[in-house]
Amino acid sequence: MVKIKYGIYIALIGLLVTVSYANTNSVDSSTPLGVVTKGEQRVAAEASPAEQAITPEVPGIPQEMPVELLAEQSQEPETAIHGVAAKSTASKHRKKVKKNVSSGLFTMPSHDKRVVDTAIRESTQRPANSANSESKTVYSYTPDAIYTLYGAPGRVIDIQLQPGEKLSGPVIAGDTVRWVVGTTVSRNGASTVTHVLVKPIQAGLETNFIITTDRHSYHLIAKSLNRNFLPTVSWTYPHEEMAKFDAYSPDGQSTNDMLAAGDISPDRLNFKYKIKPEDDYAWTPIRVFDDGSKTYIQMSPDMKNTEAPAFFIKEKSGLNLVNYRVRGDYYVVDRLFEEGVFRCGKDDIVEIRKDRPWSFFGS
Repeated sequence: MVKIKYGIYIALIGLLVTVSYANTNSVDSSTPLGVVTKGEQRVAAEASPAEQAITPEVPGIPQEMPVELLAEQSQEPETAIHGVAAKSTASKHRKKVKKNVSSGLFTMPSHDKRVVDTAIRESTQRPANSANSESKTVYSYTPDAIYTLYGAPGRVIDIQLQPGEKLSGPVIAGDTVRWVVGTTVSRNGASTVTHVLVKPIQAGLETNFIITTDRHSYHLIAKSLNRNFLPTVSWTYPHEEMAKFDAYSPDGQSTNDMLAAGDISPDRLNFKYKIKPEDDYAWTPIRVFDDGSKTYIQMSPDMKNTEAPAFFIKEKSGLNLVNYRVRGDYYVVDRLFEEGVFRCGKDDIVEIRKDRPWSFFGS
């Protein structure tokens, strides 16, 4: 009973404390805690929606960049572009100036270039304007002329000098790395022949050679091709043939003198030859005849003042160089032929043909 009694006392004390605490918090209001009065409900209903829901104001994110920043940003790329353009222009200007300076230093003036190119072109002899003897390309030697060589990889060009002629120094080449040059000597009867051997190591090369001897100087332009090449190259020397005759007979020798000397048999002379020049040359032959064993070609006296032509015999295999000597105004060929050709330089050509009598049955 005592315990029940004390429990009731304690519960009453707790209730009193609770009521006392509620009265203390509601001094200014007679409304119990947690109860909303009608006046408060009316005030809340009359309040505006904006007052009911007050949200904190957050600064909005601008959709566009401020004008000041845009101006600064636009100026920076323009400045950079102008700087790059200025550098590019300056670089181009420097290159142009450098090119102009280099072109002025390493390029021949146009007028001089035309003159030099024309002189080189006109003084250059090529295989198409030369004669052939078997596989040999025979040029007519002229001082200061330029002679063309064609080589190929793995092929050797044999340049044969005049019998008895000797080199006075080494062969000079513009390209000594990609062109192989050598020399050797062979015997031709009592005299020796010097051979200059030239070989390119690859196609598409071009250089020049200068060969100096105790008699002549040779200027050559060499080009390397894929396959085609000139196996052998040599020269005839018409000027020296004329000089030999001048030493033999300074005043020349007429046909009567040759007849009197017994060089020609009058009863066997045959004058039935035709002379066909391509143009009116100073050295064009006047007449041609043979005595049954040798052929005599009388040249114009004006030949002494011009370059003497080289003589070749035309056969099925092509033009072949033959033995002949010059006596006065005459070329003396040590054999008979059906057709011969005089060549001087590149394009001067005179043909000589034996005039056979016409026959109904043909020749």
